[in-house]
Amino acid sequence: MSTDLDTVRSYDTVAAEYAAEAAAMPEWVATEIDAFVTELGGSGRVLEIGSGGGRDALELEKRGISVRRTDISKGFVELLRESGFEADLLDPLTEDLADPQRPGTPYDGIWACACLIHVAREDFGTVLGRLAEATRTGGRLHASVREGEGEDVSTHGSAAAPRRYVETYWRESALRSALTGAGWIVSEVRRCVGKPHDRWLSVRASRA
Repeated sequence: MSTDLDTVRSYDTVAAEYAAEAAAMPEWVATEIDAFVTELGGSGRVLEIGSGGGRDALELEKRGISVRRTDISKGFVELLRESGFEADLLDPLTEDLADPQRPGTPYDGIWACACLIHVAREDFGTVLGRLAEATRTGGRLHASVREGEGEDVSTHGSAAAPRRYVETYWRESALRSALTGAGWIVSEVRRCVGKPHDRWLSVRASRA
């Protein structure tokens, strides 16, 4: 499994709370959505990895993009379904990524915002390769990971309701190498800042 089980359980436990916390669109994510939609020409079918509460998918759909919502957390998938959206429980490391609505047709793009931070380093290239295989030639990728060294475990919540997240950090050179090796052509890696000291590497790439 590509994501630490405690991390998945933490999201399952607080899915609604987390979705509310993340409802506001960060400026840097809005900028990446603009670029992604422009690169797709304002249309296309996109596989979203780590849909969470569904914030990004809604914005993409407003811009004319068709989105397949997926998440590894059952809590998020149930939350999306309760809100009236189709959503699939999906582990991008081990499960079939093919679009059930378009059998045999690859995606036009992959949107993976701030979720691949939870993929173990040794599994990262495999996940990127599987995403590439599910995407048409020239299809677009947005992926964002935290910038830094090594791995970390962040803890949140309370003693009664602990939240534990395992995260993998990346430097640009290693990130570019992993993407290229997995079948992506990197056009740009942007450095973005969310909250203070919350540094991200935001990838714009296309399927080789």
